[in-house]
Amino acid sequence: MKKLILCPALLFSASVFAHEPYVAPLAYSTDNTQIPVISGYAEQALQAEYALKDAQFSIIPPNQTAYTVQDLQQLHAMTAFNLKLPESGTYTIYNKTTYPVQYVQHNKQWKILANATADQVPPLNERDYVIASDFKGKPTKTVDTIREWSIQSYLSKTSTSDVATTAAPIQVLFQTHPNRIVAQQPVHVQILNSGKPFAQAELVLRAQGATEQQAQSIHVESNGTASLTFPHAGQYLLEVTEKVDPKATPKNQYYTIISLNVAPASS
Repeated sequence: MKKLILCPALLFSASVFAHEPYVAPLAYSTDNTQIPVISGYAEQALQAEYALKDAQFSIIPPNQTAYTVQDLQQLHAMTAFNLKLPESGTYTIYNKTTYPVQYVQHNKQWKILANATADQVPPLNERDYVIASDFKGKPTKTVDTIREWSIQSYLSKTSTSDVATTAAPIQVLFQTHPNRIVAQQPVHVQILNSGKPFAQAELVLRAQGATEQQAQSIHVESNGTASLTFPHAGQYLLEVTEKVDPKATPKNQYYTIISLNVAPASS
């Protein structure tokens, strides 16, 4: 699963990183009347490093009457807000964010063109993206695309209730309620793309702090179903997108990224 290469000018960084957005509440199950929610771009899963710009979060409470968060706080390292919990049941937290991505053809493969100089990135044989100086002249074949992330999470107050459906193009339907997942117990999911079984889905899991290289790939059946087992308790990111053929002309790519909390296995 290729991550977006975010340029230094946008991330206020001296290097080029592979960052992804996510959103997660401070706790996934609570009796509180309110709780903080944190979001941001992160290279290591669930460890916010840069805030989301122009974020607009939707909340779907247990009564299914959706509303938009109005009191976002923008810090350098994260975007945060206070989620009030007036009723019992499961709240769905959702946001969509997009970013323009330019691809260029390099050695008969399409690769992301990163806005960086040679001294800011590893050698070409150590990365799956390219920079301008990798070419003798100006790249002749380019394609402009959009990367769209749908980030979401679920918080249950006192008890669980039905999980709401968001506007994400890629939907992940859990057979087990996402706030009742237990380590070492199989969890079955159905992945849909525009309402249809997603045969070309690429599914990975990343435990908190894990990098892209440490992600666990999960096999997805041709009917869009998958069985996954979380090895230990803690927070995870479940990430779904479409498999990419590097030789095919690039197109807009959609991701769904869900933060989850996994309870310890029974002793």
